[in-house]
Amino acid sequence: MKRNKIRLLTIVLTLVLVVVGCSKTSTDNNKEEAVNENNIQESNYIHLTMLYPKSTNPILNTEKSVSYIMNLIYDGLFEIDDKYNVQPRLVDKYNMSSDGKTMDITLLSNAKWHDGSEVTSSDVDFTIDLIKKNKTSPYYDLVSDIQSVGITNSKNFTLKFTENNPFEIDKLTFPIVSKNKLNGLKDSELSLSKKNSIGNGPYKIKEYVERQHLILERNEKYFGDLPENRKEIFVKVVPDIESQTEMVLSLDSDIANISIGELSKFEGKKEFNITKYQGRDYEMVMFNYQNNYLKNVNIRKAIAASVDREKILKDAYVDNGSLTNFPLNTTSKYYDAEIKSIPFNKESAENYLKKGLATLGKKLKLENPNSSSEEEDKTQTIIEDNNINGSASIQLDKADVKRMLADVEFKIIVSKDNEERVKVANMIRENLQTIGIKSIVSELEDEAMTKALEKKEYDMAVIGYSLSSVPDARNILKSLNIEDKKLDSYIISLSKSNSESETKRIYNQIQNHVVKNTSFISIGVLDNFIVKNKRLNGDIYPNYFDIYKGISNLQMTK
Repeated sequence: MKRNKIRLLTIVLTLVLVVVGCSKTSTDNNKEEAVNENNIQESNYIHLTMLYPKSTNPILNTEKSVSYIMNLIYDGLFEIDDKYNVQPRLVDKYNMSSDGKTMDITLLSNAKWHDGSEVTSSDVDFTIDLIKKNKTSPYYDLVSDIQSVGITNSKNFTLKFTENNPFEIDKLTFPIVSKNKLNGLKDSELSLSKKNSIGNGPYKIKEYVERQHLILERNEKYFGDLPENRKEIFVKVVPDIESQTEMVLSLDSDIANISIGELSKFEGKKEFNITKYQGRDYEMVMFNYQNNYLKNVNIRKAIAASVDREKILKDAYVDNGSLTNFPLNTTSKYYDAEIKSIPFNKESAENYLKKGLATLGKKLKLENPNSSSEEEDKTQTIIEDNNINGSASIQLDKADVKRMLADVEFKIIVSKDNEERVKVANMIRENLQTIGIKSIVSELEDEAMTKALEKKEYDMAVIGYSLSSVPDARNILKSLNIEDKKLDSYIISLSKSNSESETKRIYNQIQNHVVKNTSFISIGVLDNFIVKNKRLNGDIYPNYFDIYKGISNLQMTK
């Protein structure tokens, strides 16, 4: 009897273990199905990825893929739209003083944190102070000239600037963080995810598992006009950028930002839609103004007219970019699309070259009448052969041009690690050859390239810039070392502008001037790409600083 009881107890315990085991497995499976969807085609989440964040504090984070996600959780005073212009976000109204040194701002009355508390002037003041204390913050340069924040009340404050800057509004795009949640924390605590769980944007954090995933749910009390049925977002944490691309390819993620080099992996595949948008990579050719030939505006025009920029964009950059005449995104309100660079035309190039060499030759003769240098002797011989006197014009034929350029060879430098720019340099060399100008291409390591630019050991250089979120081209123009007093005066005028209309007017003058004088050869702004799983219906409106703009509009394919 005792033996039978033991056997019965064993059977009961076994059944209990089986039941408990099944229950646990079922619970785990349900959780895995809800959180780690193996087949996102069946998922109600929009699936995204980001690299492991060292900080989920948007002010301290320096990882770009994380900042894209933080844009969904945190709003700034202003935001950058798909045309790279700023629009109010947390701001209801604002007014700049006549001297451009103070700005009065009123926050939206219904802007709130995810816990229901109001976004206040003190939050703005705290955020600016936090950025200033952290020089490694990606937003540090945006607040460096804010001298003080004068708080009037919870929704009104005044920003005081150290100097007038026509682009102050464009700089107020940094995310605003909560003073109530972060004030008084040690530096080591400011980065912790548990201290940064409350934002003010259209999505709020529902769940965060370190090094694994993040789930975002709708902020139902968000002030913005967004679809009520917008989907929740599942963000997988991945080790590297390559993983982000591969997860979209394997249909384990819905959206990714990809490079031109990765584009071929997705083209022609029925599972994906590709959205092209103008990025921030600006490509150009700069001149060395210490070269006597390149100081001459007509010789610069001859070079520009000989360069087939459309072919360069098509062949070197696989037609993924927009031709421009100035270092601004062409969608910017400050860019003047009516101004056109010198078109590619061999005949025009040859005429400009003749005119430039004639002017240069006349100048050399007048400045150095007794010069014995071989180059200047040749020039003077040509001038004398054409019966030139102090006031007459110089008419050169092809033989004259050839003789004057016999000992001229331009050095074009380029970074050897940038395949596209190397192609550009060689295409320019070929273009110059068609009008009789010899040149060589020098491919340099990055360090050598930097040194050559600093020491001006080049005649032309194929370079690129990353355009800022602030549409201010002054630093780029200054870095080109253009010897042009008129341009310098325009730049000074721009610094004194304190209205959008005035800034537009001066920018128009600058763009007209640099194009008229061929101050440099502008190639264009390159495209970036977003690839999206076709299971998502709707359009997004990305820019380089916010690739998920418009994600609230996306719905699942039925």
